[in-house]
Amino acid sequence: MKKYFVIILLSIGIAFQACRQDENPDSQFVDPFEIHLVYSMLGESQAFTYPFQITLVNNTDQFTYTRTTDLWGKISLEGLMPGEYTVNIVGEFTAEEVELVTGETTQKGASVVGFLSGITLKIGMANYINNIELSIINAGAIIFKELYYAGSRTPSNGTYRNDNFYSVYNNSLDPVSINNLYIGMVENFGGIGATGPLWPGEEPGNYAHVYLKHAWKVVPGTEPVFLQPGQTIVIATMAAPHNKDMKYNLNSPVDLSNADYEAYCTDPKNTYPDFAAPNMTLAFWPDYAFLWRMGVFGQGMVLIEATPEEFEGFSVVPLPETFQDPFENEEYWLCKQVPLSYVIDAVDLIQNATVTNTKRFPPTLDAGFATVSGTYLSASVIRKLKTVFDGITIYQDTNNSTEDFEINNAPLSK
Repeated sequence: MKKYFVIILLSIGIAFQACRQDENPDSQFVDPFEIHLVYSMLGESQAFTYPFQITLVNNTDQFTYTRTTDLWGKISLEGLMPGEYTVNIVGEFTAEEVELVTGETTQKGASVVGFLSGITLKIGMANYINNIELSIINAGAIIFKELYYAGSRTPSNGTYRNDNFYSVYNNSLDPVSINNLYIGMVENFGGIGATGPLWPGEEPGNYAHVYLKHAWKVVPGTEPVFLQPGQTIVIATMAAPHNKDMKYNLNSPVDLSNADYEAYCTDPKNTYPDFAAPNMTLAFWPDYAFLWRMGVFGQGMVLIEATPEEFEGFSVVPLPETFQDPFENEEYWLCKQVPLSYVIDAVDLIQNATVTNTKRFPPTLDAGFATVSGTYLSASVIRKLKTVFDGITIYQDTNNSTEDFEINNAPLSK
């Protein structure tokens, strides 16, 4: 989800052993196997301060297993059904541990995350995973708090998705300027899994850039705007009273007439109403439409911090030709190539937990994913509460959306 200190190769010895037919011929589980998490010298010559949490999701049968390692990063896993798995690893480093493994002096600790998808466990076969990349995450101040993307049903059971919104939150104890804040959606075909292309110059699963289809500069003009500690701004696709006016959708869960910003396209041909919310500045959308809406199956969302000059200077590149549709305009495939160092938060939204090969972000940005697991459900994903400090709510931000977000069936209610 954000800027990061360093990526270090984590060695994991995972031996998936075949079931011993002579001892347990009718077992429905794979044989127990051990995991040993090692980060630099931690887990080898020195114990971790805190254990790691490992969540294994069986995408085949929709079972979820959550386990905790010991302080040496070791755990024996047993009782797992065969199937295809997604694995999430979450941990915490103290400030001393961060300095030990990075050499950088810091006054606070950091989250440590890892992600694996497409792991197949089978009875009667030996499977091996040799290593996995972990990332130390330096949690940022400005984050996505809530994302409502999958739309709603109308009273006549039609579909409606003009009520998309995204809330952005200051998750720190200090005021933060948002004058150079951008919000964007990444190219749907630019995933890191089997269905996405390999962008030229990138490594599979370890991209150095995000590829934006479109982006808006949130604050128009140059007047200084600060987000106070614990303050939220709501960004609407259309700042309409969706559930208050029958011209829109009385079944929508939200009234966005009080949104802080709106994605209104100022093209003279645009016949949609321009509501009272300030209009964001369109920064990149070569083949634009009159409504800025995410696909109901989800999309990668980013917050970027860059000066207008920096953003303008980012390269524009076409989607690899293999994935282009010859019937679309050439501009449709152009993407803004943004270095990861400018991304301050990212949430990988996917259709449901079984399609992890459509993840678009490497673990350095988002080691997991968030989803409402359906379409037109009138539901959002929202961050989990971590703590309240001096009256300021602090939300969970481990750089792993699977762990950080939950479904909210009453969007904008928190």
